[in-house]
Amino acid sequence: SSEGNENDMFNGVLYRPVATTSCKKEGTPIGWEVVPSKSSGGTQSPLSTIRSFISSCRTKDMINIQNLPLIHHFLPANYPQSVCPSYATYASYCFLGSIAGSSAMVLSTQALLVAVGVGTQSAAPMAAALNWVMKDGVGQLGGVVFASQLGKGGVDVDYWKVKLNKLMGSSSSKSTETSARGNFQRGTADSNPKRWRMVAALALDLSTLLEICTPWMGPQWFLPCASIANIGKNVGFLAASASRAAVHQSLCTGGSFLPPVPDNTTEKDESYDNPKKGKNVTSSSNNLGDVTAKSGSQAIVASLLGTALGILLSRTFCSDYGTAGILAGFVILSAVHQVCTYRALKAVPLRSLDRHRLHIILNAYITADGRSVQSMVLTPSQVAEEESFLPMMAPDNSVHWLSVGDSLIDICPSGLDELEALLIRRDDISQYEKYIMKVHLADTNATTAAVDGIVQLTFLDGATDNDLLQGMFHAYIARALMIGHRYHDDSNDNHNHGKRGNQIIEDSHTITNHRTPEFLEHLQQGGWQMGSGYVNVECGSSHRFRIQSV
Repeated sequence: SSEGNENDMFNGVLYRPVATTSCKKEGTPIGWEVVPSKSSGGTQSPLSTIRSFISSCRTKDMINIQNLPLIHHFLPANYPQSVCPSYATYASYCFLGSIAGSSAMVLSTQALLVAVGVGTQSAAPMAAALNWVMKDGVGQLGGVVFASQLGKGGVDVDYWKVKLNKLMGSSSSKSTETSARGNFQRGTADSNPKRWRMVAALALDLSTLLEICTPWMGPQWFLPCASIANIGKNVGFLAASASRAAVHQSLCTGGSFLPPVPDNTTEKDESYDNPKKGKNVTSSSNNLGDVTAKSGSQAIVASLLGTALGILLSRTFCSDYGTAGILAGFVILSAVHQVCTYRALKAVPLRSLDRHRLHIILNAYITADGRSVQSMVLTPSQVAEEESFLPMMAPDNSVHWLSVGDSLIDICPSGLDELEALLIRRDDISQYEKYIMKVHLADTNATTAAVDGIVQLTFLDGATDNDLLQGMFHAYIARALMIGHRYHDDSNDNHNHGKRGNQIIEDSHTITNHRTPEFLEHLQQGGWQMGSGYVNVECGSSHRFRIQSV
């Protein structure tokens, strides 16, 4: 370099070598050029540095967590190839939600200590300790009771409503309109983990709210309020832990997620959801344990940060306003917790089929007239964007027109003769389908919400996953025929009503037999799990019939 260049280097001007044929000194093959500064002032300002870092971490729709410092210690091995593309979104929102939840628990603990009398001269240490231990014991017993119902999909409210109506003597007025109504599937922690994860988040926040309000109720209410809150917390912890496995299974790689392809297929498809030409993946590549372990480490860090944030809030803003300040801080933290949990679950592409996910697929797959279908089904990621999993809310409109698993008296009030008429023969007339179906045409004079008719579907004992899919496909074809051709029952003639309903079943069964093999193939190509036990469309109180030949 020249003498001027050397002086400039000490003045903050940087040069870099550049290959050129024309230099200031002839015969020198190397030249020098000034390195352009990143800011007009010659040095980058702290604000510009932060902006540059954020820009380098951002991708198309969210922060690329792989570029954050030390983040590789908290990510699964071989990230991002070892997880689904939406893993970063899920992990980011879960991390923020855990921070908010941990902070809220710090505030609730402070409120409980005030309620039990810690810090007051009149408080008896032994009584306070005893109350604290008792509320923990009651909460754990409540969690045990909840766990006993978790495998059944929770408490079936509709089932107990029917039982209550029968006890009240209203069963005598049972009619077609009353019995033929839709139901919906709440699902277990395996078939519907998103709903149970939201139940867990809601239970934890409601329990925390009750703990924060305990000081306003007086010391005599500490034990009942704290016990109920602890029951809710145990319900939340159990529901979260029970649903965690299914969620992590959908985020990791493994042979159960990608459908098998021919061995001579070599071309790879970039799509995670639609691996029509993807590679064969064996179960040995499943990294569920690694994903679960890293999720635990992320939760630990989030808990530590949340605890620190909670302590900071309790010693600053909340301490100035007492319980009211704690309550105000909790409202903000709870809102963040709920929104982050919901957004995290939205990013999880579940690949098993329950009634709601199958409803989304069939609604998009079957045309309006029911006579034809689309060329492909929605992928798990597409269904995840439309999926509804809020607790205590019906997920879709099929609750108004489809009832799955009705009892014998509900679907066949006339007895065994009607049951025999409802059996659907296969192409081989000596065999029957593994389900029975009954169609109630729309009554223009009725006040029922199902203005386009109602379909009752009950499966027989021994029905396989393919039978479940075919039965649901048949029900949606029958529904489309009723709407498309506007079958209505304007008369009170029960014989004509049943005859027209049977005609819809026969027409829809013909279409179902023709389209079901294609539908099953499209499901497999779309990336849906098709193994045994991955299809669950019945609720906890659903019935199945066992028919024996005499």
